[in-house]
Amino acid sequence: MKNKKSKTYMILALVSIFVIACPGCVLTVTGFRTLLGSFGTVEGSDSFFTYLIYGFRQGGWLICLGGVLIWVPIILGIIALVKNKKEDNIEPLEPTGASRDDPIPPAS
Repeated sequence: MKNKKSKTYMILALVSIFVIACPGCVLTVTGFRTLLGSFGTVEGSDSFFTYLIYGFRQGGWLICLGGVLIWVPIILGIIALVKNKKEDNIEPLEPTGASRDDPIPPAS
């Protein structure tokens, strides 16, 4: 049962790479293009900050949204790899037959 959960998390992480992270990368690239494109006619420090604010309003939200979408498969992958696994309780074995009466050999 534990192995199935781990495989399920890994499959979800791989599917989310194509379904969520790829569009996130496209949004991030588009946001950076919009942000950098807003600096077309910068002439001084006043216009620099004006165009910087304009660029963040136009493309900054795309960068933030794309970044969040990129982090989703990373977090799912970490959960899949680090998921706590319960260890099975091992019962002590009782010696049987002729080895029951023999002494335990010394550790080497």
